[in-house]
Amino acid sequence: MEYRIAKRDAFRIIGRRTRAPLVHEGMNEALVSFIRGLGREEIARIGALSDGEPSGVLGVTTQLAPGREEGTEFEYLHGAVSSRPAGDLDTLEVPAGTWAVFTSSGAFPLAVQYLWRDIYTQWFPSNPYASRPGPEILRTVLSEDGSHAD
Repeated sequence: MEYRIAKRDAFRIIGRRTRAPLVHEGMNEALVSFIRGLGREEIARIGALSDGEPSGVLGVTTQLAPGREEGTEFEYLHGAVSSRPAGDLDTLEVPAGTWAVFTSSGAFPLAVQYLWRDIYTQWFPSNPYASRPGPEILRTVLSEDGSHAD
């Protein structure tokens, strides 16, 4: 797991929002169903609105339970950083702050789930930083067959 620290001005994410249960291992079927339900055209539309960093279509989680217990609900936004008018899309205003930016690669979905696990069980306890309220933003690039993620 590699990381860097970045300061960031306030920005806005626009997209489609839902609530889903937290799943620690394996596919989150509620999120898979939500994303599939958006359809390729809607996802492409959201991606085309991306005009900031991180670029592209993002998975954004907010309102996670403090203990992150499996099955607890959180809010999820499938969106993009954008300064453009939101139209009929949902918005999330993100305040300025300092971010830890992590990079990982491996089998999907385990690489993503293990990254989150390692951040909270290894990285935070050994660094002088603390999690703060606000969104967690994930940009996942999947291999053609969906078995590998960066």
